[in-house]
Amino acid sequence: MLHRPVGGSAVMREQFFHLARLNEERGRVRIHVVPSTVGEYPGLDGPFIIATLPDREEVAYLESRLQGQVISRPDDVAEVRKHWEDVLVEALTQPQSTELIAQVAKTWI
Repeated sequence: MLHRPVGGSAVMREQFFHLARLNEERGRVRIHVVPSTVGEYPGLDGPFIIATLPDREEVAYLESRLQGQVISRPDDVAEVRKHWEDVLVEALTQPQSTELIAQVAKTWI
């Protein structure tokens, strides 16, 4: 996805620099890039988000082509968290991901 043009070169460059800055801040957003050399891995099932609410409860959001689904049952959220951990095994570290995103941003001239 880092090399698929959407919105033109200027848009791509600015979006990637923005993502790199967000990842450097190490705040509420964590971006980990799975290298294309990995091939098949658990994250190919589709996008998902794990969020911690103000009361410390965790929920997950799963997205498909047809709909999004909020998951709040603790056992189901734990399953999504396990899925996240399986994806992280294949992903670059956060600093490595930030560096790669910034490098790719520079290629969008």
